[in-house]
Amino acid sequence: MRNNFLIKIKFMKSIITSYLSVKVMLLVTAVLFSFPVVYSQVDSTKTQVKKEDTTRIVFGKKELEIISGPSKNDTQVHIRDRKDDGKDEKNGWKSGGFKGHWSGLELGLNNYLNKDYSLGPRSDGEFMSLNSSRSIDVNINFVQHSFGIAGNRFGMVTGLGFEFYNYFFRHNNSIIMGNDGVITSKDYSGLILPIDLEKSKLTTTFLTIPILFEFQFPGHLSNSQRLRISAGVIGGLKLGSHTKVVYKENGNKRKDKNHDDFSINPFRYGFTVRVGYKHLNLFSDFYPVPLFEKGKGPVLYPISVGIAFVGL
Repeated sequence: MRNNFLIKIKFMKSIITSYLSVKVMLLVTAVLFSFPVVYSQVDSTKTQVKKEDTTRIVFGKKELEIISGPSKNDTQVHIRDRKDDGKDEKNGWKSGGFKGHWSGLELGLNNYLNKDYSLGPRSDGEFMSLNSSRSIDVNINFVQHSFGIAGNRFGMVTGLGFEFYNYFFRHNNSIIMGNDGVITSKDYSGLILPIDLEKSKLTTTFLTIPILFEFQFPGHLSNSQRLRISAGVIGGLKLGSHTKVVYKENGNKRKDKNHDDFSINPFRYGFTVRVGYKHLNLFSDFYPVPLFEKGKGPVLYPISVGIAFVGL
């Protein structure tokens, strides 16, 4: 009996030992096989950390993509047509398929209203009278972002642009700024040897930021086939101003430029209305902020009407 009992104990011990040995082997095998997976995950993480840097520059319907690799030799440059899927990849927001119209080139005729809101300066500012046919503004709108509000037909548009206003004077004069900042006329007709000016103008340059609300219709057509109307506000930051005079002296053509502040308001805002179809917009801008700072010159409110080539 005792021998049988000992035999049974030894048998059970061998079974338990074998079971534990197999279990340990399976555990070691699992660890060994799982190590490459763990290593692969870590390596994959490292790869993601060291992933290539991609820079995209969008202008109109074209996209420039620059992919920078680990070394200079790995850098790739691609130019392709832009895909408009209604998503801004950089900021990660969805525009709902809405695409506004701001970026492009604008050409217009600029002038100003006086404080009675009639066209042109009053008698006390006659030296600011303009040759309207030559007073042209050129606006370059180079950044645009669209935010859908109601589907793909109504939304908000913002961006950046440069605004160049050219005020061509009608009379034989330019303008100068006194020590007190007051703007007065520089008359070339009253000189000992009068000079007939071929050209005399004041140019202002502003950085512009719009906030426009645009409605497109009818809704069943594609974005490029719809009519549209937009209205909103344009903010402006003055970047520079100068006068330019062109005349002849002793038979030689002379050009004089004077870069100065001219007491022009450094900040301004204006109202705009735009209607368009396909790549063309008609626009009208009005700035209720006077051209000159208070008490420094005639009260004049800049206006402009023109045509814009958008989404090119």
